[in-house]
Amino acid sequence: MRFLLTGAVSALVLGQALASPPVGEPAGPVSEIETALNSPYDVSDVAMSTAVLGEDGEPVGITAYSLPIDAVKAGDMAAFIAMVRMGDGDEAGLDGLTHVILAVDEIAAGDYASAREVLSEEKQTPFAHSLSDFVDAWIYALEGDLDMAVEVHRDVDAGLPGLTADLSLAALLEAAGRTDEALAVYESMTPSRIEAPDHQFDPKGIMFAHVQMVIARRTLLLRRLGRIEEAQDVYRQLAEAEPEQAARYAAAIESLQTGRGIDDEILTPQAAFARAFSDLSLSLWQQRLIRNAMLGIRMGGLDEQRATLDQLALLIDPENAGLRGNVIDLLQEEALFDGAAHVAQSAPEPTAALQISAAQSYLWAREPDAVRDALAEALDLAEQDERLGVVAGAVGLYALLGDETEAIGLASEAVELAQNPAEEAMAAALKAEILKQFGHVAEAVPFARTAREIDDTHNRRMYLANLLGESGAVEEGLQLIRRERLKRPNDPYMLNTLGYYLISHTDRLEEGYRILFRSNSMARNDPYIADSLGWAYFKLGHLEDAVRMIELSRRELFPQKHWEIEHHLGDLYWYLGREEDAREAWTTALDEFPPYRVAEELREKLENGPSESAPERQTLPRISLDEGETIQRET
Repeated sequence: MRFLLTGAVSALVLGQALASPPVGEPAGPVSEIETALNSPYDVSDVAMSTAVLGEDGEPVGITAYSLPIDAVKAGDMAAFIAMVRMGDGDEAGLDGLTHVILAVDEIAAGDYASAREVLSEEKQTPFAHSLSDFVDAWIYALEGDLDMAVEVHRDVDAGLPGLTADLSLAALLEAAGRTDEALAVYESMTPSRIEAPDHQFDPKGIMFAHVQMVIARRTLLLRRLGRIEEAQDVYRQLAEAEPEQAARYAAAIESLQTGRGIDDEILTPQAAFARAFSDLSLSLWQQRLIRNAMLGIRMGGLDEQRATLDQLALLIDPENAGLRGNVIDLLQEEALFDGAAHVAQSAPEPTAALQISAAQSYLWAREPDAVRDALAEALDLAEQDERLGVVAGAVGLYALLGDETEAIGLASEAVELAQNPAEEAMAAALKAEILKQFGHVAEAVPFARTAREIDDTHNRRMYLANLLGESGAVEEGLQLIRRERLKRPNDPYMLNTLGYYLISHTDRLEEGYRILFRSNSMARNDPYIADSLGWAYFKLGHLEDAVRMIELSRRELFPQKHWEIEHHLGDLYWYLGREEDAREAWTTALDEFPPYRVAEELREKLENGPSESAPERQTLPRISLDEGETIQRET
């Protein structure tokens, strides 16, 4: 018997159903429900391996979650699919996808006949039909009938979003051994002229990311076929589009020759299907993003459909490390740290990279012992060709834990492990960051200079400039930033860097305010830019305006937190007489792993309050049309 428990009332109904009946009265239907809930999940073994376990070592069960999406957030696809089977699948934007969800679980179990039976159920929308046909094509591939799979797939191309159809077809052709046809598809998707975005807010960024993905897959296939020089020539197209990233691309082109850090395994139908399913998830998310942007709607919080589909893709190919990493990143971004750690630790085999991911999640979940255990295992598992990346990840986490000796020692090991200019620059920058974290700013500067000399990119230059400002070489840092601004005049983050530097390290508050006002007008909802403008208001004595902007910054960043935003708010609350709110914000800032010197300052403020009085109120500078696209009246 299947019990239909709709999402909004599931917890209440389950709670009532599991209540003990009065003594002497028959249990009636309650015992029947209890039996169903306590029986083994009707899910695949693969899904069952994702179950979250309680202290007794048994799955926590569906009663642990109010809604199916709560199970997804926990990485518990066993409970999620069990709830969908019980009729709870039309929640959280999953209406119309229930048949796909259940079919994927049947595929994970290897029961292709049952998967087809689920897919044959009546669909309510044309898109649901397209998805069914898409999955059906891949079932043929998994059954070994690859030619039929390609034929069926070609019939559904028009109904799939974005690049899904072409990427999926290329993967299918590759898995079928029809590599020349797969390469032709990839080639048709590669534009003759590739344009890199000018900055993070450039709309060309989405298209460039697509091109990068297509070229990466094309070059990997060429390498597997032994066509190394051709693979390198294709990758050089990207290098030509981003000449500033020469060191990074040179390292990638070298890897195509040596194979270092490259997965050379032949693409199986299972791995190809998982990749195609994940591509589908990404395309659907991007469609929603673009559609909402056109309607003036901002998407915030976890994209529940994407989280669900990505974890379903992982059921198809649990050993796909890249896909698992994407799922972990998605959960971490929304502060779902327990779920992210569970996804990392429930992989079929532990890897160094997954242990680093788990350690990151444990850190933000405030479980330091678990962090250290995961880091120790990561370093123990690291193979030689991945050692540098694992060490780099461990360095940052040990630093945030406050383990100075461990962090600096591993940073020195990273410098020794580097084998090419890109790695040498990364290791030098890592050493600089760790020294800065523990208050050794002057010692950090030479390493930042080395990183910039080896790999002269925008990010390296800006990191060095800010470090120069902190070390007292203010004018040198400022000149470096001003030169960079000339190259990127319409980059909101470039303006933010210059403006914040001016208000933090110089007395040129009016210029800094004007620049930050313009930056904010170009990216109004960016939390970091809002915080910078808020701090400019503070420096000019406009405390209420400062609080408004920085509280906006906090809201935009939620559920994540940042020590600097909380530090700023604490100061503002204190000066406005809100001492309890100030101490709460400073405590939060201290908990968010600030650099050593800032942590000392925060402890002093918690004990004695700020040592300086609030800035005197000044008249706000006028904002010209050239600078801010608007006029700001003097107040």
